[in-house]
Amino acid sequence: MTVLQRPETVPDPGPRDRPDPRPRGLTAGRLVGLLLAVLSGAACVLLGAIAVALPTVVTWVADERSTASFWQTLGASVDVWALAHRAQVRADGTDVVLAPLALTALLVGVCAYAAHQVVLTRTDLRSRVPRIGGWRAAWHALGGDEAVAFVLGYAVAALLLAHTASFGVAPVWLPSLLPGALLVPALAVLGVWWAEHRRADHPVVDAGLRWMTRRTPTTVRRAAAPAVEVLVGFSAVAFLMVLGLLLMRGDRVLALYAALDAGWVGTVVLTLAQLLVLPNLMVWALAWLAGAGVHVGTVHVGWTGSTPGDLPLLPVLGALPEPGALPPGLWAMALVPLVAGGWLGHRVAGSAPRLSTWWSKAATALVGAATVALVALLLGWLSSGGLTPGLLGTVGVRPWHVAGLLGAEVAVGALLVVSVRHLVGRGRLGRR
Repeated sequence: MTVLQRPETVPDPGPRDRPDPRPRGLTAGRLVGLLLAVLSGAACVLLGAIAVALPTVVTWVADERSTASFWQTLGASVDVWALAHRAQVRADGTDVVLAPLALTALLVGVCAYAAHQVVLTRTDLRSRVPRIGGWRAAWHALGGDEAVAFVLGYAVAALLLAHTASFGVAPVWLPSLLPGALLVPALAVLGVWWAEHRRADHPVVDAGLRWMTRRTPTTVRRAAAPAVEVLVGFSAVAFLMVLGLLLMRGDRVLALYAALDAGWVGTVVLTLAQLLVLPNLMVWALAWLAGAGVHVGTVHVGWTGSTPGDLPLLPVLGALPEPGALPPGLWAMALVPLVAGGWLGHRVAGSAPRLSTWWSKAATALVGAATVALVALLLGWLSSGGLTPGLLGTVGVRPWHVAGLLGAEVAVGALLVVSVRHLVGRGRLGRR
């Protein structure tokens, strides 16, 4: 046999170098990992409930005027925990729905820490990167099964915990808890994947993320970062609006505190409760900025004026304007979303290739505006609620109205800037 006739011999790759295009079967170790993910989700429910129960019990002990029993106090803490998931609590023939978004964010943070352990510290993570040949392999690399087990574990444990409140004076309507009990851990998992996408510290998970990124439409990839920047800008503007209103009408807020005469314990509890709904107020301020208005029962505050009506005796509501007409020209506040849309269009046009068509840039800008609208829809739904039946049936904003107006205003600003930059770019290319 000559050298040319000798077949090539390729060394057999070792077990650490051989690509693993398929996820492993359901082994005993994998079952243990899924069980740990379920238990981690349940543990997050327990930790969140304890975080609410501890200050509630401390307040009950410190307040000498409290007439509730210890078990009623624990039941009330479960109700508050359930409200953070936008559940419906039934008390004295009234259905209460109002999620304190600061507490909701705290619960998401607890879940994010646990989800990080579940998704990124799995025993099957190896130093070598597997070959991702399809969505099953990508899902396995991302730890998708563990993430689903974590979310389901949280949801089931949340329903079981909320069921304990059904024996008290304010039971939780369990079907209303389920969307929030799925949303909170799911947001935490998405946050873990997003953070890993930014850091790229785990090669196996990053391989699955790269596979998903390559199959994400280009318009979505290019619109994501500008949309996040616009949302951050809106958050800053809304916070400054709320802070400014509280400072300008601080005397009225303090007068309501004095009228309540809740004692030092009640005053501290009331202040903390109002701080928990500060993100809600920011969402309402953004809705007013977009022109959708804010509803507190029969009271409606828009650009032109504030309608009369009965308000609950809460000091923070003293920041609302008096009934009557507001100064003219407040419709100019719509310039803020338009300017934010202009920034989105500027970022989109800057990141697009020089020879891109106008439509490709416009489509990316519209996707960014739609992303802003979807986030506004979710936040509007989470931040609003009410007490039914009664005059306070609507407290907050109408989510679809806010999302539609804000998305349209951002889209108009973005398309205007994209069109101007596209025409200027074509003019420069023509002169060359």
